[in-house]
Amino acid sequence: MIDDDDDDDGDTLTRPCSSCGAEVYEDAERCPVCGDYITHSSSLWEGKPWPWVVMGLLGIAAVIFVLILWNR
Repeated sequence: MIDDDDDDDGDTLTRPCSSCGAEVYEDAERCPVCGDYITHSSSLWEGKPWPWVVMGLLGIAAVIFVLILWNR
C-alpha cells in the first residue's frame, strides 16, 4: 500500500509577526498578512534565564572592581 502523505510530520516552526501578530514561518523574510519584514532579535540576553543574566552582570562588575583596585 502506498502512503499518500508528504513525509511532512507537521513540526513546522512558526512565530508571531512583530507587527500584526499573525503566525509566520520561522525562516520567512516577510509576513504574508501585513507584508512587513520579519526581524529576528539578536540580543545576547534573549532566552536566558534571569538568574544567569544577573550572575553575568555581577561577574562583569566584579572584574571591573578588581581592575580598579589593582591599579591603585
